[in-house]
Amino acid sequence: MTKIEFTMGDLDDQQQRQLSAGFESHSQAQDAPEYNKQRLSWTVQDEGGNLIAALTADLLWQWLYIDELWVDDRYRGTGMGKQLMAQAEAYAKEQQLSGLWLWTQSWQAPLFYQSLGFEEFTRFDDFPSGHSRIGLRKRVSECPHSA
Repeated sequence: MTKIEFTMGDLDDQQQRQLSAGFESHSQAQDAPEYNKQRLSWTVQDEGGNLIAALTADLLWQWLYIDELWVDDRYRGTGMGKQLMAQAEAYAKEQQLSGLWLWTQSWQAPLFYQSLGFEEFTRFDDFPSGHSRIGLRKRVSECPHSA
């Protein structure tokens, strides 16, 4: 007889390997595209080598997911965030990706991204209560691999 167990925290290594293998097997049986995620980053350091801005992203299935965009408070308003986003967009165009996408919170920077041409594609209200989680995307080209 099977039983459901509840735990908090990550699965152990063996369970995680079994879970990953199960997903991969199912995806292959469904003829799904290969899951080959690549991590990318753009960083800015000051003269002393201190990190003052960074953009991290994941490339998967012809879309660049902007995971984190951070600029040190002392450098906000200098255009550094726009420069990092421009670098990511240039990379997406150079690689002939379909576009860029990201999540932001209503208290973070939805207007900043919209000013860069991103459009809202989904909104999760009351996450957390009184706020929204917002999905934004920007198409930069038609995917060359689409049918």
